[in-house]
Amino acid sequence: MTSKPPRAAFAGVLLSALLGWAAPASAQSNPYSSVPVVLGTSGYQLNFTVTWTCDDNPRATTSFPGRIDLVDGNGSLAAELTATAGPGGPSSTATCGVVSGLLATINLFGAAGTPADGHLRGTWTIEGLSPGTYTLRFWSLVETAPGQSASAITSLAMDAGGEGTLGGAVPTPTPTPTPAGPPTVAISAPSSVTVLQGFNIATSASAAANGYPLATLVIQDSLDNGGTWTQIYSSASLSNPVDRESRWSIFAAVGSALIRATVTDTHGNTGSASQTVTIGKASQGSVQVAPPTLTLVVGQTASFTASGGATGNYAWSGMASGSGSTQTVTFPSAGSFAVTVLDAGNTQYAPSPEASAAVLVQPAFDVLTISIIGEGSTTGAGSYAPNSEAVAVATPSPGYTFSGWSGDATGTSSSLALAMTGNKTLTANFSALLAQQLSYVPPGPVSTRSAPFALLVSSSSGLPVTLTLDAGPVGLAGNTLSPTGAAGEVTLTATQPGNAQYLPAPPLVITLSIGPPPPGVLLSDDSAATKRSDRTTRNTSFTSVAGH
Repeated sequence: MTSKPPRAAFAGVLLSALLGWAAPASAQSNPYSSVPVVLGTSGYQLNFTVTWTCDDNPRATTSFPGRIDLVDGNGSLAAELTATAGPGGPSSTATCGVVSGLLATINLFGAAGTPADGHLRGTWTIEGLSPGTYTLRFWSLVETAPGQSASAITSLAMDAGGEGTLGGAVPTPTPTPTPAGPPTVAISAPSSVTVLQGFNIATSASAAANGYPLATLVIQDSLDNGGTWTQIYSSASLSNPVDRESRWSIFAAVGSALIRATVTDTHGNTGSASQTVTIGKASQGSVQVAPPTLTLVVGQTASFTASGGATGNYAWSGMASGSGSTQTVTFPSAGSFAVTVLDAGNTQYAPSPEASAAVLVQPAFDVLTISIIGEGSTTGAGSYAPNSEAVAVATPSPGYTFSGWSGDATGTSSSLALAMTGNKTLTANFSALLAQQLSYVPPGPVSTRSAPFALLVSSSSGLPVTLTLDAGPVGLAGNTLSPTGAAGEVTLTATQPGNAQYLPAPPLVITLSIGPPPPGVLLSDDSAATKRSDRTTRNTSFTSVAGH
C-alpha cells in the first residue's frame, strides 16, 4: 500500500468547522459479521454490497477492497471474494464460483484510485463445494494513512439479501426476515438564503420497520439542477433506528440550488430527500463620500473620494460619472448640486445605498484690493459680484491727512465709488500733517486811558489765529483790545486748529498789563460828548492824548 501527503490542513479545518464533525483518532480493529448458509447440490447464490465511507481527508489513504469469506463447519477457509471499484469501473476476484452483475457508484476516490466514498453491488454464485452448512463472514476493514488519523477509509461488506441455496434437497436454513422497505430520510433547510450567509440543514433518517440498521448519511448540493452533485457532509456513525443531524452550509454564488440527503442501511438499501433553495445576493453596508459638503464659485474644480461598501465597485452619478474611488468635477454654473456614489456590487453583493455630497456653487466674483501708503485705514476691500458697485473709504490716522487715491481709480475725496468690472486695485495715500507755531508782537505800554488797539498774532503756516480773552479789564473783538478804564493784568490765549496740511498749533498764552497814564499826559475834555448833569453833580471824563 502506498500513501500520499495529506491535503492542506485548511480544507480539513474548514469542513470540520462547517459540519461539526471530526474523524476517528486512530484506526480501529477489522471485525467481521457472520451469517450461516447452506450450500445445495448446485451451490449457493449470494447478493452482496460493499460500502466505502471516509473521514474528511481520504486522498492520502488506499482503501481495502470489500471482503467476504466462506468457511466450513471446521472453521477452515473454503472460498474468498474481494471486490473494489476504480476510475475504470468495478472489479472482483473469487477463489471459486463466479461473480456477476457488478455495479458501483463511487462519489470520492482515495489514493491510487481506490474508493473512499460509495458502494458496489454484485452476485456471487458459489459452486464446486460439497453441500452442507457453511458460514459467510462479511468483513469491515479500516485503512488510515500513517500519522493521519483523519484519513480513515472504511470498507464494509454486507449481505444484500434475496440469495439462497442452489440445487437439491439440503437442510433448510433459518429464514432471514424480509425487510419491510428501505430507510427513509427527511431534509429541512431555508427556502431562500443570501450568498455567503451560513444556514442550517437538518435531516431526520429512520430505518425501515424490521429493516437493516442505518449505516451512512450523505448530504450533497447541486447548482445545475441535479446535473452534478457536490458532497458537503457525510457520516458513517448514525444512531439507530432514528438519526438526526444538523449541519451548517454556505453558498458562494447566486442562483438556485438543490440540497439532497441520502441514507443507506447496512444492506445497501437507500432512501433520499431533496429541497430547492433560492440563493440571492448579499446586502452591503453604506458608502461614504468626502467632502460631504462644499462651497465653490462658478468655474472651480473639486475632487471627491468614495469609501466603504463591500466590493469597491463604485459608480458615480449626479454631477459626476464613471467609476473608481475618486472623481474630479468642474462646476460651470451657479446653484445647488449633488455628487452621488454607490457600491454597484458584483455577482455576490447587491448595490449599496447611495451617498451624496451637497455642493453650493456661488456666482463668480471680482476682488477689490486696497493698499495703504502712510498712516490710516480703509474699508471696502473684498469680493463683489460682477458689475456691482464698490465703495472705498479712507480714514487718516492722527497726525496724517488723506491726500488721494491712486491705482485703478483716482480722486481726492476720502470716499470713492467704482464699478467692479473686474479685479481692481486701489492705493490710499496718507501724508503726515505739518507743524506750525504761533507768535505775536507785544504792544507798547497800555494804560487805563489807552485807545482800542490791534494785537498782532500770527501762525508760521499763515493760517488765521483766534484770540480768546481769559481774564483782564479789556474788551475783545477779533484781535482788537479795548481797555475798560480799569488797571489790571490781561490774559489771552491764541489758537490755530490746523487744516488738511497742518497740525493744530500749540496754544499761545499772552499776558499784558494795563496801568495808569504816565505823568504829564495831557488829558482832553470830552465832557461835550459824555457830559451828563443833574442839579448837584457834573461828571467829566478824559482821554489821554498823544501816547496813551
